[in-house]
Formats: sequence, structure tokens, C-alpha cells
Amino acid sequence: MARNNYRIHKRPASNIELRRGRYYAVMGVPKDLQQKLGSNGKRKFRFVASLETDSLTKAKERVGTHLARWRAELAEARGEPNDDDAAFYRRALARAKSDRERDNIKESIQLAADDIAYANMDWDRHQRPSQVPEASDFYNRATGSKVVFAARVDEWLAQSNVTDKTKAMQRSDVMRFANEFETVEQIERLAVQHWIIGLGVKPKTVLRVLSALRGYWKYLQGLEEAPRDASPFDGIELPRAPRVRTDERLPFEARDIPYLIQSAGKDETLRDLIELAAYTGCRIEELCALELKNVATDHLKITDSKTAAGVREVPIHMAIKSTVKRLTKASEDGYLLSGLKSNKYGYRSDAIGKRFGRLKTQLRYERRYVFHSIRKTVATQLENAGVPENVAADLLGHEKNTMTYGLYSGGSTLAVKAKALAKVRY
Repeated sequence: MARNNYRIHKRPASNIELRRGRYYAVMGVPKDLQQKLGSNGKRKFRFVASLETDSLTKAKERVGTHLARWRAELAEARGEPNDDDAAFYRRALARAKSDRERDNIKESIQLAADDIAYANMDWDRHQRPSQVPEASDFYNRATGSKVVFAARVDEWLAQSNVTDKTKAMQRSDVMRFANEFETVEQIERLAVQHWIIGLGVKPKTVLRVLSALRGYWKYLQGLEEAPRDASPFDGIELPRAPRVRTDERLPFEARDIPYLIQSAGKDETLRDLIELAAYTGCRIEELCALELKNVATDHLKITDSKTAAGVREVPIHMAIKSTVKRLTKASEDGYLLSGLKSNKYGYRSDAIGKRFGRLKTQLRYERRYVFHSIRKTVATQLENAGVPENVAADLLGHEKNTMTYGLYSGGSTLAVKAKALAKVRY
């Protein structure tokens, strides 16, 4: 059925007329459908039906069912798909302002379901209308007794402005939930809380999942396919994080860095990547996405970062000046680290990151040592060298939460950062 912006509770008088002391429902017909629906060219055709009352209040309650049926007829006359009648009735119920109005709409739904039943009944088996699956399914969908939770996921993701990688995670989170809760009607806060507890994941992961589910739920509420007064994903108690972290990433020791570079062997790009990270503290994707236009003689300009604070200028350490010069001259694709391929989300660090993972595993480093551990090594060196925390934050691209430095300061100068970074040695 064609979508529309009509709301039963707004301006109902425009579809109600008083005739001889009785109220009637009326609705005009577009010009392109006049002849098809019965106009003889002399007099305009329009829908009219008695509301069988002299009370305006009752008339307002009853008019919605007629309008729903007429809009379905208009959609059918235009040849538009009419398989969304149930959704229209469901939205009409959601907009109803009184029990009487809801009862009238449900009566229309039952009549429509009966029509479907009689059209699909197996008369030879003496089947009753209530036994016809097509009719029961229509009634359940139209009354909201059965709204499939995951039915609108593709539409929701299509209108989202997040990255493809985030969309993939959101889809995974929503579908994971939908495997347990098939319909909207099954979803309520206590059931969600039990589901969250049963996941057995970290609080950070729970927050991500709940964020996706809240976003999708709001989308369903906008379509009036989820109750507007329900917030089943709010007020959820997060599982307690373990007091002792056994999965926290660890920094490499300073002596490990030359060992890692040497062990990379013939993988020259990986060797260069480790060296650049060790003397800049940059994240892996920041380095892999670094374009030559952002490489100056004395600093690297990081523009592709996961946070706003990550957009910064990092001095080029004396130890990597020759490496940066060589990579700049040899680049064939406009990137400092040339030849890396982007994955489906546009990240150039995916494949080389996995190569580093295989390398550190071969060298028998435990799972808490990852490429990001090099960044922690740089932070550790800066702290042990007495570098002020605000300067270290400017070098590494971290937020500064203090009022003076975080809100008012324009940040450390390149010269100050260069002096601090020079204290990093291996």
C-alpha cells in the first residue's frame, strides 16, 4: 500500500461532513483516478460513507477506518503494491486517541481478515476462517500482535551515515538480538536485561550492542512499528568488569623494538611500519593512510584518525628521517607506505596488521602484545623521560580533559613536541 503522511488524530474535520444532522466520512479522489473510480466527467467522484452518529466525538473516532480502506483502494487503482495494508492499519492503531477509536479500527481489521480468509479457504475441508493462515497472519501484523523485529534492518542501515564497517557491526548486533527476539512484542526491559547477562561479553561490547539496538528501535518507533512509550534498551545494568584485567594490551620493552624490526626480515614494508610507529607513536591506520601531501620535511600531518584529537602534526624523529625520505621517493601511489590494499571498509592497515600478528606470534609474544603495544611503548618512554602529560597527549593524539589545556590551550608547538619526541630511544 502506498505510504502517506495522513495522521488520524490531526485535522479530522477535513474528512467529516455534517448532513441533515448526521456525520459522514468523505475523501476526495485525485484527478488521475477520477475516471477510473467512477466519474462521468460532469461530476467529480469522491468517497462518502455514513458514520452513523450525530456526535462529532464519535465521528472522529470512526472516520479513520473508512480513510484506511479508501487509501487502500486508491493505491490499488494506481497499481501500487497493496501488501502493506497491515502496516497502515497498525499505524492507525498507534495513532488512535481513545479505546473506542481503537475498537473501530480493529473491527475493520477483522473484516479485512475475513475477506482474506474467504478468498483462501479450503471449502472441501470445511475450513473455518480462523484456520486460514493468511488471514491469521494479516490480523496479527495489522494489530501489531506480530511485527517482525528485524524486518526493517536494511532500510535502517541504508539511511544511516556511519561507515560501512560500523554498519556491518550494527547489522551483526541487531541480528544477534533478533535470533532471540523474533517480534517487537517480545521485547521488554527485563527480557533484554537477561539477554545481556547471558551474552557474557565485556561492558564495552554491551554498550556498543545497546547503542545499535537503541538506534534501530527509534527507527521502528518513527515508523510506528514499535510503541513510542517503550524504551526497553534504556536502564540496562551493565555486567561488572573483572577487577583484574587479563586481556589488557601490554607495552613492548624498549629492547623489543629492534628485535621486531630485525625479525620482520624480507618484509620491508612491515619493517618500515614498525620503525615509523616506534618513533611517532601513531596508530597503525594513521600511518598506513598517510598520504605524501601530508609529509613535510620536519613533520607528518595526521588527518585520518579515529578521534578529533588524533588530527595533529607529529615531528619526524632523527632516527627515521632517512626512512621517510626513502619511502617518499619510492612511493608509486601517493602514500608514504606504498602498495597497501584497502579492505572492504577502506582501511589500508588490515593485511599488514595481520602480518604483524603472525610475526609476534612466531616470536612467542602472548596475545596481549599487539601492534598497538608499540604506541604504548612510546607513551611509556615519554613518561619515564619526564615529558609533561599534555605534551605527550598532543604527540599521541589523546584528548586533554583539563580545563586549561583541554579547553583553552591551542596545543604544544611543533618545536616543543620535537624536543619531547627526541627523548624516545631504542
